[in-house]
Amino acid sequence: MGKAEDDIEAELRAAGEAPDEDLDLASLALALARLDRPSEPLAPYQDHLAELVNAARAALGSADPSRAENTAIVSGALSGVLAGEFGYRGDEMNYDDLRNANLMYVIDRRRGLPVTLGILYLHVGRLLGLDICGLNFPGHFVLRLQTGASASIIDPFNRGETLSPADLLRLIRDIEGPGATLSPDVYASVTSREILLRLQNNILSRAIRLGELDHARLVVTRMIWLAPRRAGLHFELGRIEVHAGRMAAAATAFEICRSMASDDGEMRIAGMAEEALRRLRSKLN
Repeated sequence: MGKAEDDIEAELRAAGEAPDEDLDLASLALALARLDRPSEPLAPYQDHLAELVNAARAALGSADPSRAENTAIVSGALSGVLAGEFGYRGDEMNYDDLRNANLMYVIDRRRGLPVTLGILYLHVGRLLGLDICGLNFPGHFVLRLQTGASASIIDPFNRGETLSPADLLRLIRDIEGPGATLSPDVYASVTSREILLRLQNNILSRAIRLGELDHARLVVTRMIWLAPRRAGLHFELGRIEVHAGRMAAAATAFEICRSMASDDGEMRIAGMAEEALRRLRSKLN
């Protein structure tokens, strides 16, 4: 690993120890992107993020957007800048292209996944002082923008269009089946850390599906840097090591998971790790 990669690892590990509210979402997404493009300079991408903020500020005018009575005006300005002026939209033709999960490539191509595009909307909105957050919606990342008593759900993948409850119901049924309902959980906000983990999980799931175990190990390791106390990530690392035939490394990951989960009262995960260790020992004996 070169100096640039070492510096990025240190940045991500520091973020893993920092409170959620202190995380700079877009900067950390760029750091993750740069791990796969270490020779690419960051400055042009940082400049572009500033350009997006300035363009959105100009579009909204001199009034304080956080005090707007109608979120449709504010969300329309955001989508007008990001999707209209700068051409950001979802990559419907090549959804599984890994470049869609790398914020550098997303900025280069103006195409991405819901979560990478959502990071851009969140970055712009938060720097403008807006009450905007990502939601715990399964399978398709969406945003909630609130101004006063008015709220809008924004779909960053589909050019920032606003979604009605009926739209959301159709969307969740497309993802989870015709019996799915809109429970309160899907409207729960998620932290910047959870968004970054969701971004990396897109890459991890593709690597596992394709049997790219070295890549999967690399990605889950990065996720552990960002969230070192997530016992489930250590369990996932153990599973990957088992499939790669690295039994000693798998045992270490499962032991960390068991200890961490027990300390945090996550007894289901602790039990899963204990069972994984039992099976591992039976294979080794």
